[in-house]
Amino acid sequence: MLVLLACIPAPAVRAVPCSGAEQLMLSIGKELSAGNVSGAEQILREMDSTHPECAVAILAHARVAEASGAAVEAEDFFVQYAEVAPNEARAYSYNARFLLARGQLPRADALAAVALEKDPKDVVALAVRGEILDMNGQTQESMKLLEMACRLDPRIAEAQFRLATIYDRLKRPVDAVQHFEKVVEVDPRDARAWDYLALDLEPLGEVERADLAYRKGLAVNQPGPHFDAFLDYNYGRFLMKRNDLTASKQHLDRAVGLTPNVRAPWYERAKVNLKLKNNQQAREDAERAANIRDPQGIIIDLQLYVLLEQIYTRLGDAELAEKYAKLSQRTPVPPRKD
Repeated sequence: MLVLLACIPAPAVRAVPCSGAEQLMLSIGKELSAGNVSGAEQILREMDSTHPECAVAILAHARVAEASGAAVEAEDFFVQYAEVAPNEARAYSYNARFLLARGQLPRADALAAVALEKDPKDVVALAVRGEILDMNGQTQESMKLLEMACRLDPRIAEAQFRLATIYDRLKRPVDAVQHFEKVVEVDPRDARAWDYLALDLEPLGEVERADLAYRKGLAVNQPGPHFDAFLDYNYGRFLMKRNDLTASKQHLDRAVGLTPNVRAPWYERAKVNLKLKNNQQAREDAERAANIRDPQGIIIDLQLYVLLEQIYTRLGDAELAEKYAKLSQRTPVPPRKD
């Protein structure tokens, strides 16, 4: 159970760091990075006992409350800490990260800016501003801040993850792998990072390492902020390329259950079923995929028409096979996205 700090009257709290409390704060941060909230709570109880008048305890309570899902209490503690330690950058940067996670971008950006005025090298504020800049399409400016944050503190998982996703998007898998490896080193429970790592290892020909990364991701893929609904889909595709069709279908079965309104998993399972000679199920999957819009163009209509022609040919339905053959001929290939 979360131990909440009672509101401390301002005169009873020292705004300066307290000897020993900072080390406890670092230990709390390590426990939270590892996803061990109960361990962080235990250290917090020790801090309350040994440093009852330290302002840093308020910040510790804010971080533990945030990790425990007690959002209202967390925000109250963040505000209280800023009141007793107004000149500390982290009084604003940790709150900024908390607000960013809740989609409150303008407030998060404003607090990160205040933190950077207090300390231009505050890595949490750099990571927050870098992420917001990337979300706003300012990729180059974002990368500068994220790279700076990663240089200052290689163990800041948020900055490493965001920078890695940018490299992934820019088709720079070597750089992406380097940063995703740092994320899973710091937080091995981040299933998203394991998934991305595997995807970026594939084009480098690192097949066995990719397979291991997928399996490690699946082992920790639990509901929460790091849950990855597409991990089974990506691993299913990977196994299909390795011709492990039975295992591929098992993961794609889970994928369509996790994302039933996404075209791609149904399309890929249709391909596997066709290879396994499950022709009727292949037809059902492909027709289901055809009825789902794919505005991102992951699986284009032309791909579906070609697959459906193959399926109906296999089923001996010449009329429908011809229908999809004509649709394939009439459907232009969309321009390639840069």
